Amino acid sequence: MLPVSGAALQVLEPTGEDELYLVETPLPPLPALAGLAGRVTRGPAGDPLDWPSLCAADLTAAVLEIRRSWIGDVISTDTRCPDPDCRDRIDVSFSIADYIRHHRPRRPRGLIQAPDQDWFALTGAPVRFRLPTVADLLAVASQDRPAELLSYRCIDAGELPRALARRLDRAFAALAPSLEDDLGGICPACGNQVTMHFDPLTYTLAELRSAFWGIHLETHALAAAYGWPEQAILALPRARRRRYASIIADERLAG
Repeated sequence: MLPVSGAALQVLEPTGEDELYLVETPLPPLPALAGLAGRVTRGPAGDPLDWPSLCAADLTAAVLEIRRSWIGDVISTDTRCPDPDCRDRIDVSFSIADYIRHHRPRRPRGLIQAPDQDWFALTGAPVRFRLPTVADLLAVASQDRPAELLSYRCIDAGELPRALARRLDRAFAALAPSLEDDLGGICPACGNQVTMHFDPLTYTLAELRSAFWGIHLETHALAAAYGWPEQAILALPRARRRRYASIIADERLAG
């Protein structure tokens, strides 16, 4: 279930076409993964989800759920101690389910839901706002001053005093917490504090591309062994295609 909208989410098994899309797309993480979500996620009745209209935070959660479904719940990576006298390698491991749960939304006090449901107001403040959607982020991503343009799209107010701007920031963070965050810990070698920035979109795109890099070799192996056209091979579910590729590899090893 998506944390902000509450929409139920099904993650489909990828086909070779989905893998090839990830490996070959020149798009940066946000549009690439928005496209992927449109390809491999469905609502509870099997209907496509309208990703452009959904909250941007829900897309990030969906990307992590896709990774969780295809690779597993535990993310294992590493960083290095920032202390120049240490620089020891530090293993970092955490559960996607726990990470999303830790960043779950909450409803702040003093919030008023507007009649159209998309907009909110703060009690005693001349301001209305809505949560940024995937379409909003895509629209401003390539523009100059994207943060300013995003505010213009999502905040309906005159000049914001500093205190009101801080209150507004807290409301955004409560209703749709960012899943891009810093992970903190202690270096086991020297005991210093260690912080690692985690960007789920960039990390997941790189990890999935690495996991799917063999799609060309597997497609070639099946085409050579069975004479199947590329389109038929890429349409296969990943598990079935990899099983055929494994059979071919075993037969070649056997002689």
